[in-house]
Amino acid sequence: MIKVLNMFILAFMLIGIASCDLGTSKSLTASALKDPIKIAVSGTPLSAPFFIAQQQGYFRANGLNVELVRFDSGVKCFDALKNKQVDLATASETVVMFNSFKQTNFSVLASFVESDNDLKLLSLTPQKYQQLDNLAHARIGIVKGSASEFFFDSLLIMYNKTQQPIERIYLPAEQLIPALLNNEVDIISAWEPLSYLLTQKVHSNTNVISSRGLYHLSFNLIELKETRLSTTEKLALLKSINDATDYIHTHPELAQTKISRVLDIDPSQLSYSWNDYSFRLSLSNALFSNIQTQSQWAIDNKLVSEENSVDFRQIFDRKLFEKFISLEAGW
Repeated sequence: MIKVLNMFILAFMLIGIASCDLGTSKSLTASALKDPIKIAVSGTPLSAPFFIAQQQGYFRANGLNVELVRFDSGVKCFDALKNKQVDLATASETVVMFNSFKQTNFSVLASFVESDNDLKLLSLTPQKYQQLDNLAHARIGIVKGSASEFFFDSLLIMYNKTQQPIERIYLPAEQLIPALLNNEVDIISAWEPLSYLLTQKVHSNTNVISSRGLYHLSFNLIELKETRLSTTEKLALLKSINDATDYIHTHPELAQTKISRVLDIDPSQLSYSWNDYSFRLSLSNALFSNIQTQSQWAIDNKLVSEENSVDFRQIFDRKLFEKFISLEAGW
């Protein structure tokens, strides 16, 4: 009788274990089948925290299934978000500013990198233009309505050269260096890695003026307000990016090696501008002020209509970021 009872107990235990295994299997299958969170990222070192988070497994460690979708600019990343090809996008504050005049159905969740030396004036004869009075009648290659143009105008305002007769030649970013090499323009207002790429072709200094600290570029994480993502998922995403920035700070050489491989770029190109990047998760008043300043510049230059201007507080998700900070602090 005792043997029969033991057999029944053993049978129930085995059934229970099998049920648990089946439940676990179903759970894992459901997790695997769940659509990944798609994030549009620009294929530059500025996106390093996202590539590191994926490489180091931080997304999965925080319970996320993430797919990074690469584009060659923040503008294209934002367009992919706008067209609902992705759930989130990364873009500069200039892209955020321009799109705010068209729509307010998106939110900035956080900034994850800043640089005070990403944009530069470049020329094959930089010594000629180091006296900015010589900009008169110069042909300037600029990417219209972008950080390239804002940076150039900021320099003119700073040095009181706004009345200089200058010929602006608007070009796509990929045509700036060819136009300079072909003598179609005298100067280009360009972001990295164009400065590095130009030095590889010219092998000499091409900087017109030291521009460090004159303009602060940031890259930001953006979502549509109507999103399928839960607050828990967005907090986990911020945690993953924060973990990645910690890794970048504690393992800078390894981080550069990983990013060099992911982007398939020469390590020397990465090291050329790596120290200009400040990787940290933030949503600061400085970013807010920067966007406001650029907004006024865009209005003054009739790049946008003042009638469509908005209160930028509408597109900053401070509640989410403050909740993340409080969780990180253990409050």
